[in-house]
Amino acid sequence: MAVEARLYNGTRDVLPEELLPRNALLKSLVATFESFGFAPLETPAMEYLDILLGKYGTDGEKLIYKLAYKGGEVLALRYDLTVPLSRMVAMNPELPLPFKRYQVQPVWRADRPQPAQGRFREFIQCDVDTVGTASLAADAENVAVVAAGIRALGLERFEVRINHRRLLRGMVEAAGLARSDEANVLRAVDKLDKIGREGVQKELSELGIAGDAQARLLACMDVSGGPEEMLRRAEEDLGSSEDARIAIRELRELLDFTAALGVDAERLAIDFHLTRGLDYYTGPIYEVRLLELENFGSLGGGGRYDDLMSIYGGTAVPATGVSIGLSRVLSALLKLGRLQPRSTPSQALVFRMADTPMVEVLKLCSELRTAGVPCEPFYEAERLKKQFQLAERKGIPCAVLLGSDEIAQGTATLKHLKSGVQETVARADLARRISELNRA
Repeated sequence: MAVEARLYNGTRDVLPEELLPRNALLKSLVATFESFGFAPLETPAMEYLDILLGKYGTDGEKLIYKLAYKGGEVLALRYDLTVPLSRMVAMNPELPLPFKRYQVQPVWRADRPQPAQGRFREFIQCDVDTVGTASLAADAENVAVVAAGIRALGLERFEVRINHRRLLRGMVEAAGLARSDEANVLRAVDKLDKIGREGVQKELSELGIAGDAQARLLACMDVSGGPEEMLRRAEEDLGSSEDARIAIRELRELLDFTAALGVDAERLAIDFHLTRGLDYYTGPIYEVRLLELENFGSLGGGGRYDDLMSIYGGTAVPATGVSIGLSRVLSALLKLGRLQPRSTPSQALVFRMADTPMVEVLKLCSELRTAGVPCEPFYEAERLKKQFQLAERKGIPCAVLLGSDEIAQGTATLKHLKSGVQETVARADLARRISELNRA
Protein backbone atom coordinates (compact mmCIF):
# COMPACT_ATOMS: atom_id res chain seq x y z
CA MET A 1 0.00 0.00 0.00
CA ALA A 2 1.43 3.36 -1.07
CA VAL A 3 2.10 6.00 1.58
CA GLU A 4 1.49 9.65 0.70
CA ALA A 5 4.67 11.70 0.98
CA ARG A 6 3.76 14.67 3.19
CA LEU A 7 5.02 17.00 5.91
CA TYR A 8 3.44 17.96 9.20
CA ASN A 9 2.08 21.51 9.02
CA GLY A 10 4.61 24.01 10.33
CA THR A 11 7.65 21.88 9.56
CA ARG A 12 9.78 21.83 6.44
CA ASP A 13 12.65 20.16 4.64
CA VAL A 14 15.70 22.43 4.56
CA LEU A 15 17.51 21.94 1.26
CA PRO A 16 21.17 22.56 0.45
CA GLU A 17 20.34 25.95 -1.09
CA GLU A 18 19.54 27.22 2.40
CA LEU A 19 21.68 24.91 4.53
CA LEU A 20 24.99 25.81 2.90
CA PRO A 21 24.70 29.57 3.50
CA ARG A 22 23.15 28.87 6.92
CA ASN A 23 26.10 26.74 7.96
CA ALA A 24 28.48 29.46 6.80
CA LEU A 25 26.57 32.04 8.85
CA LEU A 26 26.61 29.73 11.87
CA LYS A 27 30.40 29.63 11.77
CA SER A 28 30.46 33.42 12.07
CA LEU A 29 27.87 33.36 14.84
CA VAL A 30 29.68 30.70 16.87
CA ALA A 31 32.93 32.64 16.48
CA THR A 32 31.14 35.68 17.92
CA PHE A 33 29.81 33.67 20.88
CA GLU A 34 33.21 32.18 21.62
CA SER A 35 34.88 35.61 21.45
CA PHE A 36 32.82 36.48 24.56
CA GLY A 37 33.96 33.31 26.35
CA PHE A 38 30.81 31.21 25.85
CA ALA A 39 31.40 27.44 25.55
CA PRO A 40 29.21 24.95 23.62
CA LEU A 41 26.51 22.80 25.23
CA GLU A 42 23.90 20.34 23.95
CA THR A 43 20.87 18.93 25.80
CA PRO A 44 18.36 16.22 24.75
CA ALA A 45 15.43 17.03 22.47
CA MET A 46 13.13 15.33 24.99
CA GLU A 47 12.61 16.40 28.60
CA TYR A 48 10.29 15.12 31.31
CA LEU A 49 7.06 17.05 31.02
CA ASP A 50 7.12 18.26 34.63
CA ILE A 51 10.52 19.87 33.96
CA LEU A 52 8.89 22.09 31.32
CA LEU A 53 5.54 22.85 32.96
CA GLY A 54 5.09 25.98 35.06
CA LYS A 55 7.83 27.98 33.32
CA TYR A 56 6.24 29.57 30.26
CA GLY A 57 2.81 30.77 31.39
CA THR A 58 -0.55 29.36 30.35
CA ASP A 59 -0.25 30.47 26.72
CA GLY A 60 3.24 29.04 26.36
CA GLU A 61 2.34 25.71 27.94
CA LYS A 62 -0.40 25.22 25.34
CA LEU A 63 2.36 25.14 22.73
CA ILE A 64 4.41 22.33 24.30
CA TYR A 65 4.47 19.14 22.23
CA LYS A 66 3.69 16.31 24.65
CA LEU A 67 4.87 12.80 23.86
CA ALA A 68 2.84 9.77 24.89
CA TYR A 69 5.28 7.24 26.33
CA LYS A 70 4.07 3.82 27.46
CA GLY A 71 0.54 5.10 27.66
CA GLY A 72 1.07 8.32 29.60
CA GLU A 73 2.04 11.97 29.08
CA VAL A 74 5.51 11.76 30.57
CA LEU A 75 7.81 13.36 28.00
CA ALA A 76 7.75 16.47 25.82
CA LEU A 77 9.85 18.08 23.13
CA ARG A 78 11.79 21.03 24.48
CA TYR A 79 10.06 24.40 24.08
CA ASP A 80 13.23 26.46 24.48
CA LEU A 81 16.87 26.01 25.52
CA THR A 82 16.74 27.97 28.79
CA VAL A 83 14.73 25.54 30.92
CA PRO A 84 16.87 22.55 29.85
CA LEU A 85 19.94 24.62 30.78
CA SER A 86 18.54 25.28 34.25
CA ARG A 87 17.83 21.56 34.68
CA MET A 88 21.37 20.69 33.57
CA VAL A 89 22.92 23.17 36.02
CA ALA A 90 20.82 21.75 38.86
CA MET A 91 22.10 18.26 38.01
CA ASN A 92 25.75 19.37 37.84
CA PRO A 93 26.50 21.29 41.06
CA GLU A 94 30.25 20.93 40.46
CA LEU A 95 30.14 23.34 37.49
CA PRO A 96 32.44 26.33 38.03
CA LEU A 97 30.36 29.50 38.28
CA PRO A 98 29.79 31.74 36.46
CA PHE A 99 29.07 29.16 33.76
CA LYS A 100 28.88 30.65 30.26
CA ARG A 101 27.45 28.53 27.48
CA TYR A 102 26.11 28.82 23.96
CA GLN A 103 23.70 26.32 22.47
CA VAL A 104 22.55 25.92 18.85
CA GLN A 105 19.76 23.34 18.63
CA PRO A 106 16.16 22.96 17.41
CA VAL A 107 13.13 23.60 19.61
CA TRP A 108 9.46 22.81 19.01
CA ARG A 109 6.32 24.88 19.57
CA ALA A 110 2.75 24.11 18.50
CA ASP A 111 2.30 27.70 17.39
CA ARG A 112 0.55 29.02 14.30
CA PRO A 113 3.19 28.80 11.55
CA GLN A 114 4.01 31.94 9.55
CA PRO A 115 6.47 30.82 6.86
CA ALA A 116 6.72 34.30 5.32
CA GLN A 117 8.21 35.56 8.58
CA GLY A 118 10.36 32.49 9.17
CA ARG A 119 8.10 31.21 11.96
CA PHE A 120 7.80 27.42 12.03
CA ARG A 121 6.82 24.82 14.62
CA GLU A 122 10.34 23.41 14.53
CA PHE A 123 13.14 25.96 14.46
CA ILE A 124 16.71 26.51 15.56
CA GLN A 125 17.56 28.72 18.51
CA CYS A 126 21.03 30.11 19.12
CA ASP A 127 21.33 30.89 22.84
CA VAL A 128 24.00 32.32 25.10
CA ASP A 129 23.54 32.31 28.88
CA THR A 130 25.59 33.21 31.93
CA VAL A 131 24.67 31.32 35.10
CA GLY A 132 25.94 32.21 38.56
CA THR A 133 26.31 35.99 38.66
CA ALA A 134 23.93 38.81 39.52
CA SER A 135 26.20 41.39 37.86
CA LEU A 136 24.48 43.50 35.24
CA ALA A 137 27.73 43.29 33.28
CA ALA A 138 26.49 39.83 32.20
CA ASP A 139 23.27 41.42 30.90
CA ALA A 140 25.31 44.03 29.08
CA GLU A 141 27.31 41.23 27.48
CA ASN A 142 24.02 39.71 26.31
CA VAL A 143 23.12 42.96 24.56
CA ALA A 144 26.62 43.26 23.10
CA VAL A 145 26.83 39.67 21.89
CA VAL A 146 23.37 39.71 20.30
CA ALA A 147 24.20 42.97 18.50
CA ALA A 148 27.54 41.56 17.31
CA GLY A 149 25.86 38.28 16.35
CA ILE A 150 23.15 39.93 14.24
CA ARG A 151 25.82 41.96 12.46
CA ALA A 152 27.88 38.80 11.88
CA LEU A 153 24.82 37.31 10.18
CA GLY A 154 24.75 40.19 7.70
CA LEU A 155 22.16 42.59 9.10
CA GLU A 156 22.96 46.18 10.06
CA ARG A 157 19.70 48.07 10.49
CA PHE A 158 18.29 46.69 13.71
CA GLU A 159 17.46 47.87 17.20
CA VAL A 160 17.85 46.20 20.59
CA ARG A 161 14.88 47.20 22.74
CA ILE A 162 15.32 47.06 26.51
CA ASN A 163 12.98 47.07 29.50
CA HIS A 164 12.87 45.65 33.03
CA ARG A 165 10.32 43.30 34.57
CA ARG A 166 10.43 45.14 37.91
CA LEU A 167 9.64 48.40 36.11
CA LEU A 168 6.63 46.68 34.57
CA ARG A 169 5.65 45.54 38.07
CA GLY A 170 5.74 49.17 39.16
CA MET A 171 3.44 50.06 36.27
CA VAL A 172 1.01 47.31 37.22
CA GLU A 173 0.97 48.69 40.78
CA ALA A 174 0.50 52.27 39.52
CA ALA A 175 -2.54 51.09 37.54
CA GLY A 176 -4.06 49.91 40.82
CA LEU A 177 -3.82 46.22 39.96
CA ALA A 178 -2.95 43.41 42.35
CA ARG A 179 0.35 41.50 42.19
CA SER A 180 -1.68 38.41 41.33
CA ASP A 181 -2.80 40.12 38.10
CA GLU A 182 0.75 40.84 36.92
CA ALA A 183 1.56 37.69 34.94
CA ASN A 184 -1.73 37.60 33.02
CA VAL A 185 -1.67 41.33 32.33
CA LEU A 186 1.89 41.25 30.97
CA ARG A 187 1.15 38.22 28.81
CA ALA A 188 -1.71 40.19 27.24
CA VAL A 189 0.50 43.26 26.63
CA ASP A 190 3.16 40.98 25.12
CA LYS A 191 0.75 40.36 22.20
CA LEU A 192 0.62 44.06 21.25
CA ASP A 193 2.53 43.56 17.99
CA LYS A 194 0.36 40.59 17.01
CA ILE A 195 -3.16 41.70 17.91
CA GLY A 196 -2.83 45.50 18.21
CA ARG A 197 -3.93 47.83 20.97
CA GLU A 198 -7.62 47.03 20.66
CA GLY A 199 -6.86 43.32 20.86
CA VAL A 200 -4.81 43.84 24.02
CA GLN A 201 -7.56 45.92 25.61
CA LYS A 202 -10.07 43.20 24.74
CA GLU A 203 -7.92 40.55 26.42
CA LEU A 204 -7.45 42.76 29.48
CA SER A 205 -11.21 43.22 29.69
CA GLU A 206 -11.68 39.45 29.48
CA LEU A 207 -9.28 39.17 32.43
CA GLY A 208 -11.57 41.46 34.41
CA ILE A 209 -9.29 44.53 34.21
CA ALA A 210 -11.44 47.67 34.36
CA GLY A 211 -11.15 50.31 31.64
CA ASP A 212 -9.68 52.99 33.92
CA ALA A 213 -6.97 50.56 35.13
CA GLN A 214 -6.19 49.68 31.51
CA ALA A 215 -5.87 53.38 30.68
CA ARG A 216 -3.49 53.99 33.61
CA LEU A 217 -1.34 51.00 32.68
CA LEU A 218 -1.06 51.89 29.01
CA ALA A 219 -0.38 55.54 29.85
CA CYS A 220 2.67 54.42 31.85
CA MET A 221 3.86 52.44 28.84
CA ASP A 222 3.07 55.03 26.16
CA VAL A 223 6.25 57.02 26.69
CA SER A 224 8.72 57.76 23.91
CA GLY A 225 12.05 59.54 23.59
CA GLY A 226 15.68 58.85 24.33
CA PRO A 227 16.63 56.37 27.07
CA GLU A 228 17.45 58.95 29.74
CA GLU A 229 14.37 61.03 28.94
CA MET A 230 12.17 57.93 29.31
CA LEU A 231 13.81 56.87 32.57
CA ARG A 232 13.32 60.37 34.02
CA ARG A 233 9.67 60.19 33.03
CA ALA A 234 9.38 56.80 34.72
CA GLU A 235 10.91 58.27 37.89
CA GLU A 236 8.26 60.99 37.89
CA ASP A 237 5.39 58.59 37.27
CA LEU A 238 6.52 55.61 39.35
CA GLY A 239 8.90 57.04 41.93
CA SER A 240 6.83 55.70 44.84
CA SER A 241 7.40 52.10 43.69
CA GLU A 242 10.48 50.39 45.11
CA ASP A 243 10.47 47.91 42.21
CA ALA A 244 10.44 50.77 39.72
CA ARG A 245 13.28 52.62 41.49
CA ILE A 246 15.45 49.49 41.45
CA ALA A 247 14.64 48.86 37.80
CA ILE A 248 15.46 52.42 36.73
CA ARG A 249 18.79 52.28 38.57
CA GLU A 250 19.65 48.94 36.96
CA LEU A 251 18.66 50.11 33.48
CA ARG A 252 20.99 53.10 33.81
CA GLU A 253 23.80 50.79 34.92
CA LEU A 254 23.07 48.43 32.06
CA LEU A 255 23.29 51.27 29.52
CA ASP A 256 26.63 52.39 31.01
CA PHE A 257 27.97 48.85 30.69
CA THR A 258 26.79 48.43 27.09
CA ALA A 259 28.54 51.70 26.20
CA ALA A 260 31.74 50.38 27.79
CA LEU A 261 31.42 47.26 25.63
CA GLY A 262 31.26 49.41 22.51
CA VAL A 263 27.59 48.91 21.65
CA ASP A 264 26.41 51.77 19.44
CA ALA A 265 23.88 53.79 21.43
CA GLU A 266 21.94 54.34 18.20
CA ARG A 267 21.12 50.63 18.17
CA LEU A 268 19.56 50.72 21.67
CA ALA A 269 16.11 51.87 22.74
CA ILE A 270 14.07 51.73 25.94
CA ASP A 271 10.62 50.28 25.19
CA PHE A 272 8.14 50.30 28.09
CA HIS A 273 5.74 48.08 26.09
CA LEU A 274 8.29 45.25 25.96
CA THR A 275 7.28 42.48 28.37
CA ARG A 276 8.77 39.18 27.11
CA GLY A 277 5.74 37.08 28.03
CA LEU A 278 7.58 34.12 29.60
CA ASP A 279 6.95 33.91 33.32
CA TYR A 280 10.51 33.21 34.42
CA TYR A 281 12.01 36.65 33.68
CA THR A 282 12.87 38.71 36.77
CA GLY A 283 15.06 41.65 35.68
CA PRO A 284 16.28 43.37 32.50
CA ILE A 285 14.71 42.06 29.29
CA TYR A 286 15.67 42.76 25.69
CA GLU A 287 14.46 42.05 22.16
CA VAL A 288 15.97 42.60 18.70
CA ARG A 289 13.84 44.23 16.02
CA LEU A 290 14.75 44.54 12.35
CA LEU A 291 14.23 48.05 11.00
CA GLU A 292 14.47 47.16 7.30
CA LEU A 293 11.25 45.08 7.14
CA GLU A 294 7.95 46.24 8.57
CA ASN A 295 5.95 43.97 10.89
CA PHE A 296 8.58 41.24 10.69
CA GLY A 297 8.68 40.51 14.42
CA SER A 298 11.68 39.94 16.63
CA LEU A 299 14.97 38.35 15.58
CA GLY A 300 15.72 37.32 19.14
CA GLY A 301 15.54 38.32 22.76
CA GLY A 302 16.09 37.33 26.34
CA GLY A 303 16.61 38.63 29.84
CA ARG A 304 17.50 37.86 33.44
CA TYR A 305 15.86 34.91 35.23
CA ASP A 306 17.25 34.74 38.76
CA ASP A 307 14.61 32.43 40.28
CA LEU A 308 14.35 29.65 37.71
CA MET A 309 16.95 27.32 39.26
CA SER A 310 15.26 27.37 42.69
CA ILE A 311 12.38 25.19 41.48
CA TYR A 312 14.68 22.16 41.64
CA GLY A 313 14.85 22.37 45.42
CA GLY A 314 18.12 24.22 45.82
CA THR A 315 18.95 27.87 46.36
CA ALA A 316 18.26 30.42 43.67
CA VAL A 317 21.11 30.84 41.18
CA PRO A 318 21.20 34.14 39.27
CA ALA A 319 21.22 33.75 35.50
CA THR A 320 20.73 35.74 32.33
CA GLY A 321 20.66 34.94 28.63
CA VAL A 322 19.67 35.93 25.13
CA SER A 323 18.62 34.01 22.03
CA ILE A 324 18.87 34.63 18.28
CA GLY A 325 16.23 33.01 16.05
CA LEU A 326 18.35 31.79 13.17
CA SER A 327 15.36 30.81 11.01
CA ARG A 328 13.96 34.33 11.37
CA VAL A 329 17.30 35.89 10.41
CA LEU A 330 17.60 33.64 7.35
CA SER A 331 14.07 34.54 6.28
CA ALA A 332 14.94 38.23 6.62
CA LEU A 333 18.14 37.81 4.58
CA LEU A 334 16.18 36.04 1.83
CA LYS A 335 13.55 38.80 1.75
CA LEU A 336 16.31 41.42 1.53
CA GLY A 337 18.12 39.55 -1.26
CA ARG A 338 21.29 39.08 0.81
CA LEU A 339 21.39 35.30 0.90
CA GLN A 340 23.06 33.67 -2.06
CA PRO A 341 21.56 30.18 -2.46
CA ARG A 342 24.01 27.38 -3.31
CA SER A 343 23.09 23.74 -3.78
CA THR A 344 26.62 22.38 -3.37
CA PRO A 345 29.87 23.35 -1.67
CA SER A 346 31.81 22.23 -4.76
CA GLN A 347 33.98 24.87 -6.40
CA ALA A 348 34.78 22.70 -9.41
CA LEU A 349 33.18 19.91 -11.43
CA VAL A 350 35.75 17.56 -12.98
CA PHE A 351 34.32 16.47 -16.33
CA ARG A 352 34.76 12.95 -17.63
CA MET A 353 35.68 12.86 -21.29
CA ALA A 354 34.95 9.84 -23.48
CA ASP A 355 38.66 8.89 -23.51
CA THR A 356 39.27 9.59 -19.80
CA PRO A 357 39.48 6.64 -17.41
CA MET A 358 37.46 7.19 -14.24
CA VAL A 359 40.56 6.55 -12.16
CA GLU A 360 42.20 9.68 -13.65
CA VAL A 361 39.13 11.80 -12.82
CA LEU A 362 39.21 10.58 -9.23
CA LYS A 363 42.97 11.22 -8.96
CA LEU A 364 42.47 14.83 -10.04
CA CYS A 365 39.60 15.27 -7.56
CA SER A 366 41.85 13.99 -4.80
CA GLU A 367 44.61 16.45 -5.80
CA LEU A 368 42.18 19.38 -5.71
CA ARG A 369 40.73 18.41 -2.32
CA THR A 370 44.21 18.00 -0.87
CA ALA A 371 44.93 21.55 -2.06
CA GLY A 372 41.76 22.82 -0.34
CA VAL A 373 39.36 23.03 -3.28
CA PRO A 374 35.96 21.32 -2.73
CA CYS A 375 35.06 19.47 -5.91
CA GLU A 376 33.13 16.54 -7.34
CA PRO A 377 33.41 14.31 -10.42
CA PHE A 378 30.95 13.73 -13.23
CA TYR A 379 30.56 9.97 -13.01
CA GLU A 380 29.55 9.01 -16.57
CA ALA A 381 31.26 9.88 -19.86
CA GLU A 382 28.28 11.94 -21.08
CA ARG A 383 28.10 14.67 -23.70
CA LEU A 384 29.86 17.89 -22.66
CA LYS A 385 26.60 19.81 -22.92
CA LYS A 386 25.02 17.62 -20.26
CA GLN A 387 28.02 18.05 -17.96
CA PHE A 388 27.98 21.84 -18.37
CA GLN A 389 24.25 21.87 -17.67
CA LEU A 390 24.79 20.02 -14.38
CA ALA A 391 27.50 22.49 -13.32
CA GLU A 392 25.20 25.42 -14.06
CA ARG A 393 22.18 23.89 -12.32
CA LYS A 394 24.18 23.18 -9.17
CA GLY A 395 25.92 26.56 -9.24
CA ILE A 396 29.41 25.07 -9.51
CA PRO A 397 31.58 27.95 -10.74
CA CYS A 398 34.40 26.05 -12.48
CA ALA A 399 34.52 23.21 -15.01
CA VAL A 400 37.69 21.13 -15.27
CA LEU A 401 38.09 19.13 -18.48
CA LEU A 402 40.57 16.26 -18.44
CA GLY A 403 41.12 14.40 -21.70
CA SER A 404 43.87 12.04 -22.83
CA ASP A 405 46.00 14.91 -24.19
CA GLU A 406 45.79 16.81 -20.87
CA ILE A 407 46.66 13.65 -18.93
CA ALA A 408 49.73 13.11 -21.11
CA GLN A 409 50.84 16.75 -20.78
CA GLY A 410 50.12 17.10 -17.04
CA THR A 411 47.55 19.87 -17.63
CA ALA A 412 43.80 20.42 -17.50
CA THR A 413 41.40 22.76 -19.29
CA LEU A 414 39.75 25.13 -16.82
CA LYS A 415 36.62 27.12 -17.61
CA HIS A 416 35.07 29.69 -15.26
CA LEU A 417 31.40 29.52 -16.13
CA LYS A 418 30.33 32.99 -15.02
CA SER A 419 33.07 34.95 -16.79
CA GLY A 420 33.58 32.51 -19.68
CA VAL A 421 37.35 32.53 -19.12
CA GLN A 422 38.90 29.30 -20.45
CA GLU A 423 42.57 28.38 -20.21
CA THR A 424 44.97 25.47 -20.08
CA VAL A 425 46.55 25.15 -16.63
CA ALA A 426 49.31 22.92 -15.30
CA ARG A 427 47.88 20.45 -12.78
CA ALA A 428 50.26 21.73 -10.12
CA ASP A 429 48.72 25.22 -10.52
CA LEU A 430 45.10 24.17 -10.97
CA ALA A 431 43.87 24.56 -7.39
CA ARG A 432 45.45 28.00 -7.04
CA ARG A 433 43.94 29.17 -10.34
CA ILE A 434 40.43 27.90 -9.41
CA SER A 435 40.63 29.86 -6.16
CA GLU A 436 41.76 33.00 -8.01
CA LEU A 437 38.91 32.83 -10.51
CA ASN A 438 36.32 32.21 -7.79
CA ARG A 439 37.52 35.20 -5.79
CA ALA A 440 37.47 37.56 -8.76
